[in-house]
Order: sequence, then structure tokens, then C-alpha cells
Amino acid sequence: MRVIVIGGGVVGLAAADELTQRGISVELLERNPRVGQESSSAAAGILPAHTNEEGPGPFQELIQRGYDAFPGAARRLTRLTGIDLRFRKSGMFSLAFQPADEEDLAREEGWHRAAGIACQRLTALEVRKLEPRVSQAARSGLFYPEVFQVDTGRLVEAYLQVVQAQGARIRVNSPAKRFLLKEDQVVGVETAEGPLFADRVVNCAGPWAGFDAGLAFTIPAVPVRGQMIQFQTSPSFISHVCASPRAYLVQRAAGVLIAGTTVEYAGFDKRVTEEGLAAIRSGAQELAPGVGRLPVQKSWAGLRPGTPDGRPVLGPAPLKNLLLAYGHHRNGILLAPLTGRVAADWVTQAQDHPELAPFGVSRFLAKPDRVVVS
Repeated sequence: MRVIVIGGGVVGLAAADELTQRGISVELLERNPRVGQESSSAAAGILPAHTNEEGPGPFQELIQRGYDAFPGAARRLTRLTGIDLRFRKSGMFSLAFQPADEEDLAREEGWHRAAGIACQRLTALEVRKLEPRVSQAARSGLFYPEVFQVDTGRLVEAYLQVVQAQGARIRVNSPAKRFLLKEDQVVGVETAEGPLFADRVVNCAGPWAGFDAGLAFTIPAVPVRGQMIQFQTSPSFISHVCASPRAYLVQRAAGVLIAGTTVEYAGFDKRVTEEGLAAIRSGAQELAPGVGRLPVQKSWAGLRPGTPDGRPVLGPAPLKNLLLAYGHHRNGILLAPLTGRVAADWVTQAQDHPELAPFGVSRFLAKPDRVVVS
């Protein structure tokens, strides 16, 4: 069997990894000169077992499954490549600075505890005993001891080495232009170099997943810009991830502190803006005033793969042989190993995943059962 994977971010690489492990021939198409240049490398690499966006339900269950799958995948990548992914359990403080923040923390604590997620409510004094640089203005916090973090650039490099060693062909500077159709099934992808034919196509193209406007249905994909700042510290500034509703701080390595991030619906504009950087600085200094004295090493922006409802699209499209695996928004790094495994299961028809039905693209189609493709 031959499979085309569209998109060389961490999700596409994870899908290629799972497929090649199963002996399937894979060609991966990446629109940029290198893989992982978009949101995968731009991300902070925070890996929680929870979401703050809603209560219990299918999305929280998906996050938990992704969290459970990640450590084994990280250990395997390090074993095969020797790359230190800087994968570690750092824990995270979710901090309240305003009365509304405290109300949110109380709500989150209630359903997180009910869902079995480890968390502990702390006073401001207790927070600062564990993380002394946190601002005196903090009112209280929730501590999540089971939060991991990973260096996303190293994760991409490890995946690349593994999938190439397993025989995948990586085509860079090769954006997909349209799907090749035969009646109601996808038989390949048109590229700048010409047509590529395959038995299955897995669309992991993130914000660009809706590249083919000629289909009888729409693949809804929304770019969401996030800006970031990297500060120089000596040697480390904080020990845990520190977050508020307005910003977060991550000590990626000794001497490297990352602050983020904005959530901007600015189309495919990846520019760093003065307004965005000012918002990050303000949020970061609210968390820890000492950030204001740190030298800036660099700043950047990336486009997260969003969808109209902020949830991923995982599952078959209304065309035979086409699978959709995109739209992970802020959870692409965490969900990559799980998504790769699920995509490979669908391709090989070895396993169905009915629990993922809420994430099908049909939720965006007015009459999905009447879609006709000619």
C-alpha cells in the first residue's frame, strides 16, 4: 500500500512514523523548505492532561489519551535517535490575579478533580514558596504536578530522522495543489512536479488543510496566529510552567525562557506585531515582574491549525481513501503521537475509533449524508 501524507508538521510526521512502522510506503509533502517550520517549531511544548476550555466530555477524553500516549513516544524517539527532547515533568501553576481569574480557577478545580486530574489549590504564599519569582500580586493558584514539557524543535528533528530511517520519502517545497479524484474516491494529489498517486491520502496540512477549493464539500481550516518571545536567563528563571489567562512562561532550558502567546485571527499573516509583543510582555510581567529585566533573544509568530469550533478534525472525509487529521490548535504537540496512531489504524483498516465520532468533519457539513462528488 502507498500513502501520501500532506503536511510535514509534527502531526504529519507522527502519521508517517506510524505508517512506516507498519510497513506502508509513505510520501510526505511539505510546502516549506524544511519540515516543522510552522506551528510545530513555534509552539512552547506544554503538555497538560487537561483543558481549561470546557468541562468533561469527548475533548477532555481526547486530551487525556494524547497525554497518556506521549511519554512512550518520546522515549522511543530518544532511543532511536539519541536526541535529548528535553522531555520532563515540570508541573504547572495556573495563577489568578483578578477576581474573575479566581472564579475560573474554582470552576476548573471542581471539574478537574471530578475527572481525576491531579491538581491542588494553593494560596499566594504557598505558590511563591515553590516558585519565588511569581508576582506578589498573585491572589492564588492551581498547581498541576503532572504537566510535562518538550522541546518542539528537537521533537520535529527526532521524528524526521526516524521516518527517513524507516523509508519515508520527504518532499519539501512541495505544496499539495488539489486532490486527484476518480468518481467518489481520492487516488492521489496534484503537486507542482506533477501528479502523485496513492491508495490513501492523509491530510495533516494544518491551516492549509482546505487547500482544494474544487471539492463538493469544504474542509474547514482556520489559521490562528500566536506570537512568542524568548528571553535570556542565567541560568534558569523558573522551575515550573507558570500561566494566567493572559500569558504563560516556560523555562525550556537553562538560559532560555519562553513567553507567550497571542490568539489572533489574522488570516495567513505571520508577522510579529508591536501590539502582540506588548501584550505578551504585559502578561509575562504580571506573572513575574523580573521578566521585564531580562534581555530578549528573539521573537516569532506561528499559525496554529484551527477550525470553526476550535476542535480537531479527525476521521474519514466524504470521499473514499481520504483521511483528515488537522485542526489541533494549541494541542498539536500533545496529540501528535495519538493522532499518528489513529491515522495509521484508519489507513490499514485495522481498527475503528468510534469514540472520535465527535471530531469528524461531518459536524461542519449541513447535510453530510447528501454530499455528492463527481
